Amino acid sequence: GQKRREISKDVIHAIAGSVGSALSITVCYPLETVRTRLQVGDTFLKGCNSIQATSRLLKREGLRSLYRGWYSLVVTLMIMSFIYFYCFHTLRRRVGDFLIVSSEGPANKVVVDLMAGYLAGCVAVIVTGPLWLVNTRLKLQYVKFNKQDDKKPNKTYNGILHCLYNVAKDEGLLTLWNGTVTSIILSLNPAIQLGVYEMFKRRPLMAFAGQDVEHFFNALLAKFVSTIVTYPIQVIQTMQRANVNESLSRSSDSRFNRVLRLYRGLESKLLQTCLNSALMF
Repeated sequence: GQKRREISKDVIHAIAGSVGSALSITVCYPLETVRTRLQVGDTFLKGCNSIQATSRLLKREGLRSLYRGWYSLVVTLMIMSFIYFYCFHTLRRRVGDFLIVSSEGPANKVVVDLMAGYLAGCVAVIVTGPLWLVNTRLKLQYVKFNKQDDKKPNKTYNGILHCLYNVAKDEGLLTLWNGTVTSIILSLNPAIQLGVYEMFKRRPLMAFAGQDVEHFFNALLAKFVSTIVTYPIQVIQTMQRANVNESLSRSSDSRFNRVLRLYRGLESKLLQTCLNSALMF
């Protein structure tokens, strides 16, 4: 009875988490599209910031281009969130029990949450890796990465299954997991976020505005810092999934330009993070 209740509670948490993720990404998806296209160096958006890129895409390709691949991302996020939340709540109990037995005392809740969160994140990204690759490919179907691409015929995919099948057939089955190693590294993001959040809590910047506003502001700042720290890994991950061969460190570039290349589309990501935080607050 008790075990069954715990399992059903985990399923409810998983469903709630996956529905919340789907609603959030639907609102923020145009920013997700712009960020992805800037990350891979879309020639059409060269020299644009996020607002200019959005305006240019709307004028030339229409609103539909900003939602290209939306369905695949909603499916991916719902599956990933379900796996993550289910694994997180299951692992949290197991890790907590293990630490209590091994240390013969109460387990530190923060340590338990971080360990369970990281392990759950690793399981979720390994299972959904091919779906993330599919979403990147669907978003970038008609995008030109360099001048040589103008002469190549566009690869077109008719949905998730068609893309999975064609990528596996043309590029090999393991290609579907391109970017998974970077995803496992990025699973550390919550740990960075929590560390920064605790630091801001010890040095409150918005104490005068009330407790709720202070918590929101601290959480938002922590997300911003963790995003900036891990953003170059996200750019590399997107390029791996898109199968873009562009070098991020050209010998002719200055060191500053090489760093800038790793932060293409950052403002889209920060704006998306801000909107997402406001929606989930």
